[in-house]
Amino acid sequence: MVQNVRRHVAMRDQKSVLVSLSGKDMEDVVKEVRKQVEGVQEGMVILQEGGNNLRRSGSEQTVGKMMECLKYIKKDRKKLRVAVVGIMRRPRENAGYEEMRRDTNKRLQEEVVKMNQVPGDYEVSFIDLDGALPQEVFERDGVHLN
Repeated sequence: MVQNVRRHVAMRDQKSVLVSLSGKDMEDVVKEVRKQVEGVQEGMVILQEGGNNLRRSGSEQTVGKMMECLKYIKKDRKKLRVAVVGIMRRPRENAGYEEMRRDTNKRLQEEVVKMNQVPGDYEVSFIDLDGALPQEVFERDGVHLN
């Protein structure tokens, strides 16, 4: 959610990887995550889907793709910690988008809780930034963080 994120984030460890898929949808995110976690057995993955194509895909499909991605990550990777960041609000969007975004985050959080109740070492965290990001942290475009 930061424009030109690679300019702003320095990776401290050679084993760390930052993947930013600007303007891509959830299908692209799933493909890239599968590629990036191949062979990785321990560490942490933080997933954030920015909300591109949320209207077109809908809440159910977005949550389904994210859960598919989470299950793939955690399969046979018990030491890999995973955190999912809820879709951040976009101040420029209308009430319909906001309602869909909140519904998607609620469903996603519920699915993560269910996943954590299944025997096995899932331990997936859900991070909700709604209360942490006031209007002034957004760029004029109402989408990206300043």
